[in-house]
Amino acid sequence: MELRPLSFGEIFDRAVTLYVRNFVPIAAIVAVTIVPLSILQYVVDRAEAPYFAQIIAQAEHPVPAADPFASLAPLFGSPLTIAATLLLLVIGLVVWPFTLNAVAIGVARLYRGRPIEFANCYRAAIAPWLRVVGLIVVEFAILCAWYFALVFSAIIFGVVAVGLGGVALAVGIVVGIIGGAVVLAEIVLVGPLAIALTFAMYAIIIEREPLGAALQSGFTRVFSRAEFWRAVLFALAVGAIAIAAIVVAAVVASLMLLVHAVALEVIVSALVRVAIAPFSVVLLAVYYFDVRIRREGFDLETALDRLAGVPAPG
Repeated sequence: MELRPLSFGEIFDRAVTLYVRNFVPIAAIVAVTIVPLSILQYVVDRAEAPYFAQIIAQAEHPVPAADPFASLAPLFGSPLTIAATLLLLVIGLVVWPFTLNAVAIGVARLYRGRPIEFANCYRAAIAPWLRVVGLIVVEFAILCAWYFALVFSAIIFGVVAVGLGGVALAVGIVVGIIGGAVVLAEIVLVGPLAIALTFAMYAIIIEREPLGAALQSGFTRVFSRAEFWRAVLFALAVGAIAIAAIVVAAVVASLMLLVHAVALEVIVSALVRVAIAPFSVVLLAVYYFDVRIRREGFDLETALDRLAGVPAPG
């Protein structure tokens, strides 16, 4: 595979090509997690179906309910439903990242001219499990800090703008504009922030870096004068694609629930996970390699030996 700096169009083109040509082994990797997720989702959705039916019936024929909490019984009345929901959270938060890491390692193997091999990809993804879990915790803390900063800024600027607006309207408007700009900047920041954290994960599983060094390399590669705005544009493009696909899937899944086709809804959700999540990983991995080539100037031979950083097959 030719290793050189790519344009945005070429990054997407390469990601699509790699994804389509290797769909079967990628699907096999994600199926390990998606199958149990789908089974658990079916259990939860079956329990939620009566709840949605009651909402529709109430909307069509409004009748005052004797017990306003009675409609929630389908959601919380079954220990099996509660257990399935908790397992969904555990798999989604802890297990799913390892599956996505296995896909990223598969892309790294393709960059070395090697095939995607199920066992090797999972072996390399699980090996640094302690660092991966540590990074997941750090990611959660960073994203929580970003969220609270966003909410805090919006509240503070809103209160100050309203307060000053009662005294001097022009000053209140100016403060409101500044506050809006700050909040917008914080919203835009989450894109490159997420990419930097993803690059840190790749540094752990592909470059075998320790946690601290991985975080440093991830943020250094993204939050630089040369790369930051490319990362913003890339995040916007990827986010738009993901949001569009998720919205379409959510609408279809909701329609399936409305007609009580729970099994079909679960199948649609599983297909969306198979289509969107692995492609997003492939796309981010291609971008990761592009950034490394731009920053670190690997020639072709060196890149083939060092970019992936995974063991040879067999």
